[in-house]
Amino acid sequence: MKMETYNCKDTVNPVQDNYERYLSNVYNKLYKDPENVGKERDRSITYVPYRSFSEKLKQDCPNIHFTDRYSPEISEAVSHADVIINIARGEEVVEAEINHPDRNVKLPPESLANTEMVGDLYLQAIESGNTNVQVVHTGRMNNRTIAMATAMPILAESAGINCEDVIHTSDVEIRQLVEKNQVENQVDLKDLVHEAGTNKAGTNEVDDDEVNADPKKQEMQICARALRRIYEARKIDLDTASSSKLTDALLDEYKKYPRISTSTLMKEQMLENVADQLLKAGKSAYKVREIIDELDAHTDEEPDSVDTVTNFTNSIPMILANKLIKNGYNADEVGLMSTEQKMKLLSGSEMTAVIVADIAHMPRVMWLADYLMPDNFKLVFVESRTDLDENTLQKSMEREELSFGRGSNWLSNEMGTRNPAKVGEFADEAYWGKDSISNDEINKKINEQKVN
Repeated sequence: MKMETYNCKDTVNPVQDNYERYLSNVYNKLYKDPENVGKERDRSITYVPYRSFSEKLKQDCPNIHFTDRYSPEISEAVSHADVIINIARGEEVVEAEINHPDRNVKLPPESLANTEMVGDLYLQAIESGNTNVQVVHTGRMNNRTIAMATAMPILAESAGINCEDVIHTSDVEIRQLVEKNQVENQVDLKDLVHEAGTNKAGTNEVDDDEVNADPKKQEMQICARALRRIYEARKIDLDTASSSKLTDALLDEYKKYPRISTSTLMKEQMLENVADQLLKAGKSAYKVREIIDELDAHTDEEPDSVDTVTNFTNSIPMILANKLIKNGYNADEVGLMSTEQKMKLLSGSEMTAVIVADIAHMPRVMWLADYLMPDNFKLVFVESRTDLDENTLQKSMEREELSFGRGSNWLSNEMGTRNPAKVGEFADEAYWGKDSISNDEINKKINEQKVN
C-alpha cells in the first residue's frame, strides 16, 4: 500500500491543514537539548500517519521518514523492536460493575484504537520471529483526580478500613462505614485534618522537623492538603462546614475517582483482541492460549502516570530494566539500579521503540519521546485508527497543541534537562510530594512563562 500524498494548496480540509501546521511546529522543537544549546541531536524517527499527508509536510519535516503501515521499513522496525508502547488517552468514569466496585472506568475510543493497533503490531512482530518483544501499556489518571487519590488514606481512616480496601468497597458501604465510624468512634474529618497538622491555609501547624521525622505524619499532612483542595474546588470551608456536608462532598468526589488503571484495561483488551484475531485466522484454542500466555508474560503495565510526561518518565526505567535482564543482568541487581545507571549501561546498545498514539495526541507524543527517551533509541510512531468525527478531532487537537506549548516550555526552560529520572522526580514531587500543588496551580505556573 502506498501512502497517499497531496498538494497542500489544493486541500479543502481545515482539520488536516491544522494538523499539519501543528506537526510542523512540533518538528521545529525536535532534536533540541536544553543542556547543550545550539547543538542538535541525531535521531532516527519514522512516522506512520493514519491519514494522508502533503508533500509540503514532508518538506517541512525533512528528518522524519514518512511511510505507511505495511511498508518494508515498518516490517523491519517491528521485527527488531525492543518494545511496543501504548500511550493511553484519559479515561471515562462510569457506574461500577455489580459486585466489582473497582471496575468503574471505560476506555475512550482513542485508547481502544491504540490497543487494537498494539495487538496488530505484536502479531506482526512474532510472525517475523521477534518473539521476545516487550509490550508496555502506560496508563493515565485524569490529573483532576490527583487530590482524591492523595486524600485516600483520610477517607480510609474515616471509614475505619485499610487504604488498599477502599476501592474494593461499594459506594453505599463506604458511606455506611463513614457514618457508623462518626457515631461510634467520634471520627470527624475536621479532626483528621487538624491532627495532620495543617491550618486553614493548608500550611503546617506543627514543626517541620517533627513532621519530617515521622513518615506517618508527613503522609497524613499531604493527605490533609489534598482534602482541603477538594473542598476549595467545591467552595466549601472545611473549618466551618458541617460534618455531613464534608462527608457528602468527599464521597461525591470519590464516586468520580477512577479505581482501576487504564493500563490494566488496555492490557485486558489487547489480550482479548489478539485471541480473537488468532481464532478467526484458524489457530487452535491450544495454540491461541500458548500465544496469549506468552504475550501476557511479555507485557508490562505502567498504571501511575497522570499526564503524557509521566507516561514516559515512568515507562523508560521499565523498558531499560527489561533490556538489561534480556542481556543477562540479574533481575534483583537491575531492580536496585537507578535510571541513570541503566541508561549508562545501555548507552552503546541500539534500541527500537514502536510508539502508538492517536492522531491528535501524536505530535506531542513524538516531541516528548524524542525529548525524554535516551538517544540510543530509534523511534517509530504509528497512529491508531481512531475514527473521530472532524469536530471532535479538531477540539482534541486544539487541547493537545495547547498542552504541547505549555509542556515544551516547562521542560525546556523551567526544567532545563532531558534526563527522564530528574524530570520524573520533579513531576512526582509536584503532583504527590510533601510540597505538592494542585494541577490548576501547576498550569498557572506554566502559563506564567511565555509560551512560544
